[in-house]
Parts: sequence; structure tokens; C-alpha cells
Amino acid sequence: MGTRGLNYFIIEVERGKIMEGQNDKDFIATLREHGLQVTYQRLAIYQALYFTMEHPSAEVIYQAVRKRFPMISLGTVYKTLERFYDVGLVQKVSPMTEVARYDAIVSPHHHLVCVKCQNIQDVPGPVTNESIALPKDSGFQVLRQQVLVQGYCPQCQQKEKG
Repeated sequence: MGTRGLNYFIIEVERGKIMEGQNDKDFIATLREHGLQVTYQRLAIYQALYFTMEHPSAEVIYQAVRKRFPMISLGTVYKTLERFYDVGLVQKVSPMTEVARYDAIVSPHHHLVCVKCQNIQDVPGPVTNESIALPKDSGFQVLRQQVLVQGYCPQCQQKEKG
């Protein structure tokens, strides 16, 4: 597998489901499996997120979808992404800003977040499914858990040096 490792390969395959193998019927089935009514807008929004290795904001997704559906509103994109998140179809990755970023991979994996340029990358390598130990008397019910590793990406490190 090289230096990226098997887990990274699994994430790559999961994100793309070997991309050329996906078609509209697959996306429609995925939406229905999550209890969602299928609309052209939902389909386009999910596809825009699914086929990117980025972790785009709603605004970026809106710009991409608007090319196919000029009448779509930014509000529709926000509401749709929130609905996708509520049913577990996407992950929300919110680094240090108030702008949510989205990820179509919902299997356990961590993220690298550059504190300078806000780039987000999936972490290659094994992921443990162990929960963080909470005090027994906390009464806190965990719904989701994610690890964000903050630092400087290689590009921002180079800019600092040069």
C-alpha cells in the first residue's frame, strides 16, 4: 500500500466507492436508505460533496450545485446539509471557525486542520473506536465523536520558511 497505509486506501475507496461505479441510482438508493425523499437538489448536493476530497463549506457546495441548478438557493443547501447531518449521511467538521465544513465519509476517521489556511485533510492510518473516558457521574450522552488534529499544513510551513 505504500506510505499512505491501508486505512487511507479504505477512506479513498469509500469516498469514491470507486467513483466511476456510482451512478444516479446508487445516490438515490443512498438517500432513500437514510429516509430522505429524493429531489434533484438533494441529489446534486450529495453528489457535489461525495465527489470531492475537500471538506467544503455550504457556500462552496452551493457554488458547485448552482452551475447545474441556477435557481437553487443557499438556504436550500444549508437546510439540506443539516438534514443530511441529522440522518447520519454526512459528517460536519467544524474546526476553529464558525463555518461548518462537510464530509461524505461517515465511517470513523480523524482530520488534520491547518490553523493558518483552514485546509482539512483526512488522517491516513488506523483509527481506534474507543470512546474518550468520561466521569461516570457526568450524565453526558455521547452522540458523535471526532478528533481534529490542529497544526500547520506543509504549504503553510513552506510559506513561513520562504
